[in-house]
Amino acid sequence: MNDSRKSDARVAVAQLRCALGNISPAHDTPIGVVHPYWARKPMNVLETIIEHLTSSDDLVIDPFMGSGTTVFAALRKNRRVVGSDLSALSQQLVSGLLDLIEHAERVLPEIRRLLAEHARMTLPWYMFDDSSYIERVRYTVAGDFAHGAFQLTPTEVVTKRQLGDKEAWGKRRAHSDKESLRRLPQVDKESAHFSCQPVDFSGIPLPANSRIAIPQGATLAHYFTSENIASINMLLQLIRESPLYPEHDAALKLILSASLPMLRLSDKKASSQWPYWRPKKDLTSRNPVLVLCSRFKQIAELVEWAKAELDVESLSGRHRALALAAQELTTQAVGGRARLVLTDPPYGDQVPYLEYSAMWNSVLGLELETSVASRELVRSDALHRRSDTSAYLARLREAFNANADLLSPDGILAWFYQDQDLRCWETIYEASVEANLQLLDVIPMPKQRRSLKTVTSPNTTLDGDLLCVFTSASSESPEFDANDLPATPYSDMGAQSYFDRYAQLISSALRSGRISELASRYGTVKRALAASEDTNVLVIR
Repeated sequence: MNDSRKSDARVAVAQLRCALGNISPAHDTPIGVVHPYWARKPMNVLETIIEHLTSSDDLVIDPFMGSGTTVFAALRKNRRVVGSDLSALSQQLVSGLLDLIEHAERVLPEIRRLLAEHARMTLPWYMFDDSSYIERVRYTVAGDFAHGAFQLTPTEVVTKRQLGDKEAWGKRRAHSDKESLRRLPQVDKESAHFSCQPVDFSGIPLPANSRIAIPQGATLAHYFTSENIASINMLLQLIRESPLYPEHDAALKLILSASLPMLRLSDKKASSQWPYWRPKKDLTSRNPVLVLCSRFKQIAELVEWAKAELDVESLSGRHRALALAAQELTTQAVGGRARLVLTDPPYGDQVPYLEYSAMWNSVLGLELETSVASRELVRSDALHRRSDTSAYLARLREAFNANADLLSPDGILAWFYQDQDLRCWETIYEASVEANLQLLDVIPMPKQRRSLKTVTSPNTTLDGDLLCVFTSASSESPEFDANDLPATPYSDMGAQSYFDRYAQLISSALRSGRISELASRYGTVKRALAASEDTNVLVIR
């Protein structure tokens, strides 16, 4: 990169820092609320980054695309974009959203028709009396979740009346008397005849992993009632019989994949996005017809949002969604070099996304290569898949270098990252040297929320991300100058938030190349910052 381009990049990043400090993150866009994917980034934050670091029609790449927020942010800003993820669920979700948006006139009415047929066939299973249907059943749990050694005892039935247009429902009414509890959902075996092979929930084992609440001997059947399993299989059969299948498979199944967390046995509100967590004493099961009806409204709102916010007619040829690990991406695979690689790789303390997605993979018929887990960027102490810190760091380094290889000569690599372990930051530094990249800035992005953790310990909580921005380094780049540190002196950190001090520590260590010394001496961010507070000096000097 020549000096003028590098100067332009520094200016753009400085302006980006100011812009990010003045916006309120928006997570709940129609794209974000349709499917309960994990660790979504705010749409407006990604749009701001893309707007400051790229120009119209530039190529943006997200090698860890997840739910596809970067993909849609780039399209909204008239950029070309390639998203990729080793998770088949991620690729299915993003492809389905794009297909739905581009072919809404065909796909949306077909989804509505499928849901109407599904309701006609399965709603009678949930009939409570002549004018109301079971909306949910609440249970107490006895026994152990391990190996499915538990029993459900119904404690309450909640009903709703269907209103005139058959897509609207009245208020809930709760029943806890013995007579009502005897009138639980019953599958009509004749109407539940499957012409296609149904998904065998009891034959789908889930590898035990205590970090994501999967006990020993768990199968997918332990997370759903038999009625809801039959209902899900009925909808899958209707989708396979649709005239739009398999051409629009991902878009048609979007309604089901978005609803699965609400169809499982869960807590009263089903507010948790973690698919395998269940209360130990009380569980709730919901009527799939009502859940699907609610999700359809959100999908219809998404289509209307896309019409208003995206140039739908020009989307074709401007996007691709791949199912490749970040380490496997090449310029050939993505079709060119990127002006911006913008991504959010898994942090060292996160749990396996592939195991999170097992529920969806099995139900949606997604197949994973047997070796895919060995390429996931994750630490895991589960017996079936151990991945220690050294393995995680090796893949972190490999992913960073692969991301760097996708850049154009004046390209920018922007990584969201956050980890207490300074060895992770040491690995990123070493990878940046190997890739001949130079750090432009580390921008702190604390999450703007008041959790109990942040209220009780506001000066010791890492709650948010750092945006680390790199660009191609020149062979004539000057040696690091201590005066090139961020504007706020380290000795004035007492006036800064904990997250600001964290960002400055990492920025200083990466710029100076002293991150290895810092990792060796302190091990964690918390210890390094505590030492700096005790001495009131920059601990890496």
